[in-house]
Amino acid sequence: MVGPHEVLGMARILGISTTEFLARHAENGGTALRATEDGRCEFVGSEGCRVHSRRPLVCRLYPLGRKTNPDGGEEFAHYASEPGCQAGRGENGTVADFLESQGAAPYFEWSRRYGDLFRRMVGIMEALGPDSLPAEGVAVPSAGDAGSASRLFSTWQDIDASLAEYCSRMGISVPAEIEDAIDLHIRALDEWLDGIANGN
Repeated sequence: MVGPHEVLGMARILGISTTEFLARHAENGGTALRATEDGRCEFVGSEGCRVHSRRPLVCRLYPLGRKTNPDGGEEFAHYASEPGCQAGRGENGTVADFLESQGAAPYFEWSRRYGDLFRRMVGIMEALGPDSLPAEGVAVPSAGDAGSASRLFSTWQDIDASLAEYCSRMGISVPAEIEDAIDLHIRALDEWLDGIANGN
């Protein structure tokens, strides 16, 4: 499973846009990476992971699995090794040490922020009714474009396309840094949802 921030990071490592990444490497509406015929991640080959420095959170956590509850609590489970996995294992250390070594903190924060935004979007779509079901489209609608709520899910994962339209409309440059692009994408979607919620 992948979120918008993870798609952006992997796309930048590969030197392609998020639009191209989603078309070539994702499935399930852009929320999951494609696998090879034998069920392995297509980015893992004999030389290792091609996107390792920007691998998704689920990969950073392996062999741990993380479960969160609505109150913000979390639990971790330990999974058995996959055949052929070359990851080092040990009995010393803590979960916190492991998470720090994997650079998980910003991924947790981005996942939380996008999760909050996603729940808000779903609530607005439910309030708008069946005509707001997802349809084709890539750009972040303008704040007053309530009729384009159907573009929600296609806007969700494709940060590059969303920001190209948003930045053009706002007369600003698309951020070069991944972290800045994520922040602006969330802000753009929040502004759009504010407009829909306020009936503008």
